[in-house]
Amino acid sequence: MECRWNGWIPAAFFILTNCGPARPRIEISGYDFTYQGQTYRIESVAPNFAEGYNLLLRKEGERFVFKATDKEQDGVLDRVDIGELSLENARAIYREGLTAGDKLGKVKRKIVARDYRTVLGGRSITMVTYILALGGMYNKLIIDDRFHRESIVIDEDSDGIINGVEKGRDSLDNYQKLYDRVLGQGVKQGRIEKWEGKYLVVLR
Repeated sequence: MECRWNGWIPAAFFILTNCGPARPRIEISGYDFTYQGQTYRIESVAPNFAEGYNLLLRKEGERFVFKATDKEQDGVLDRVDIGELSLENARAIYREGLTAGDKLGKVKRKIVARDYRTVLGGRSITMVTYILALGGMYNKLIIDDRFHRESIVIDEDSDGIINGVEKGRDSLDNYQKLYDRVLGQGVKQGRIEKWEGKYLVVLR
């Protein structure tokens, strides 16, 4: 059975799992692949009550000698948990693993449940709320201007305050003003709700 979500975000990956009843549960699935003569494994941890995450793993015998985490299943590793590999090298292996899995039909694009799309001042804007199984909730604002220049900013606590810029050259103050407009419009439209001081995109 194919799992379905409302909305979507480009280039996000997860391992195929089965949909099921609404009670809390966690499903784990994965596959092995070879990179430069070594066997790695990508596993997807998929709870039905939060965003899942992927792990890049390598074992020697029964012991894990390498582990890295893709917290959002967006196709980019966020951290190395075990092992001596740099994050940059780990990301290269992960990309190769996702490509291998795609060829085997084990990987597909993920459709995110909480996204809000609008256009303000000629800019196409997507706000995505992530509720992570690995702790926390945050908002990501993806801005595409009329010249197709992309900016990505983060509200780490979903409290309406931009904390950092992943991509883009505008000032934090200007991004914050735009974010305020997005939140205001989304709340009026019933697509964004404020709950206990947190802003989150409403499920559709």
